[in-house]
This record gives sequence, structure tokens and C-alpha cells, in this order.
Amino acid sequence: MIKKLLLYLSVLGILIVSNCDGLSLPHSAGRRDDIIIIVEEEFNTDSLRKVLERVEYYPSREEVYRVREFPPALFNQYQYWRNLIVIGTYKDDYIDELLSDEAKSSLSTGGGILSEEDLWVRFQSVVIITGRDREETQMMINQYAGVIYLIFRDRERERYEKILYLDGFEEIKAKEMERLFGASYKIPFGYHISVEGNQFITYIRKSPDRLVTLLYSNKPIRDPIKFRDSLFTLHFEGDSVYIPMIVIDTVEFKNETSLRIQGVWQNNKKVMGGPFISYVFEKDGIWYFLDGHVFAPGKKKWVYLEEVDIILSTFKKVF
Repeated sequence: MIKKLLLYLSVLGILIVSNCDGLSLPHSAGRRDDIIIIVEEEFNTDSLRKVLERVEYYPSREEVYRVREFPPALFNQYQYWRNLIVIGTYKDDYIDELLSDEAKSSLSTGGGILSEEDLWVRFQSVVIITGRDREETQMMINQYAGVIYLIFRDRERERYEKILYLDGFEEIKAKEMERLFGASYKIPFGYHISVEGNQFITYIRKSPDRLVTLLYSNKPIRDPIKFRDSLFTLHFEGDSVYIPMIVIDTVEFKNETSLRIQGVWQNNKKVMGGPFISYVFEKDGIWYFLDGHVFAPGKKKWVYLEEVDIILSTFKKVF
């Protein structure tokens, strides 16, 4: 065992420690949408599974995570899994050996959620749900299901970004975007130009298709849905937004107040569709429209939607 969990953040009830032993670890096993739960049969994990296996529509129905449960006796078989949840009391042997004395002391006054990245292998997330007894542990399962979901999604995004830019990015393409459009993304290797206009550019990576668009305008973009339709219908052979599945909110994006549009695009002529995410904001008198969309038939869409959103988040304005 590489190390034990040490730190306790009392505000959230979550224990976190970074991997600081300097060792080069092997990679984790399992897919990014798999979660293994090590738990005894007496615990009810329905509330946790409901949150982790939440259903999204892109537009086809898909569960975010596939969850499988195994007893503590099989812990060693799944110790090196990419996403791992271990449930029990901190007095159980398989929990006790993971905890430092400091962690045990903190937990002695109440249950907690322990979160660890790269505990045994690289690109691994481990969450431990533990209490002083069975009742308290069950309460932690029910109370913190949403927090646990966010831990895995946040950590997966962090890992994805590391992998996406492991070898750097297309610096020459970024410089060219900055010259032409006054702004750029960090374009990962494997992407190439799909469509280019006077004030916009779209990059694509295929199999499955992932596309990112950067557009600037000297005129305000008042209706982002209508604006997106006008651009994509013309340059992408009839793509349009499926209005019933649109969600629009306001977020902080690169220190600017931005409209975020999430939903599904469709192409009735080609019988195609998939998820997209767009950001619209004004900066220094220039309006920007950033868009990422995915066409991945037969595959889980959220993984690739995460990829294009990560690329959009690297937006940089230079003048």
C-alpha cells in the first residue's frame, strides 16, 4: 500500500490527500464510465446508485456511470480500478488499514467521505464512505450521494484534461488563430480544420466526431440559438438546435459573464444529431461565440462532450 489518507476537511466532511510520494505509478484499469463499489450486502446503496447512474439524453438515453458492486472479500481484485468506492465502518479491517491515525481521530466524532486521487495507480479516483457504525455509514451514503457524483465528474475532467494535453498542443495553429481572430484555443493533436470563414473557424477530430468552433463578431449576439442555427445551417449542411432540449444559464467563463447553452443539435436531412455546448459573451467590445458539439453514434456522449468543453475552456483573447 502506497500511503494512507491523512487530511480532514471538516467543512465538507471529506478527507483528501495528494499523491506526493514521487513514485511513477502504473495506469488504472477500467473505463471512465465504470464505478466499482466495495460494500457489504447489509448496506443499501440505492440512493447512491440512482445518482451515479443518472440518465442523460444526447438525444439517445444513456446512463452516466455503470455501477457494479462486490463484497469486501474481492477488494484486492478491484483495488486498481479507475473509479472505486469503498463503504464500511472505520473499524472494519479493509477500511481501517487505509486510514492514518489522524484520520481515525477525526472520524471518531462522526462519519465522513474520504476522497483520494492516484492512491494506488495513475488516473484513479477512490472514495471511501465510512462512519463509526453501520447506521452512521448508511446515513453518509444517503446524504452525500450528490457530492460523491460531483467528485467523480470533477476528477474525471481533471484527468481527461491531463491526458488530452499530455503531449502539448498545436501551438502553430493557436498562433494562426490569434493572428486571424485575435483569440485562440489550445487545439490538441489530432484535430484539423473543418470549416473556416472570415470571422470563425471550426476544428474537428473524427471517430467519433468532435468539433470546436471559435467566432467573433463586432455586432451583439442577442439570440444565441438563432445565431447558432444561422451559422450551422449554412456551414454544416442543415444542422439546427432541437428547441425542446435546450438549457440556457449564466456562468462565469474566463472572468466574463457568459450565456451557456446546452442541448441537442439535429440534422433532419442526414438523420443525425448529438449534444452541444456553447458560450456567448462580450469582451472589450467584441462578441464571442464558442461552440463544441459531438456526433458519436453508439458511444457515450458525455465523455466526448467533456472533451470539447475542456478545449473551449482554454479560450484566450490576445487583442
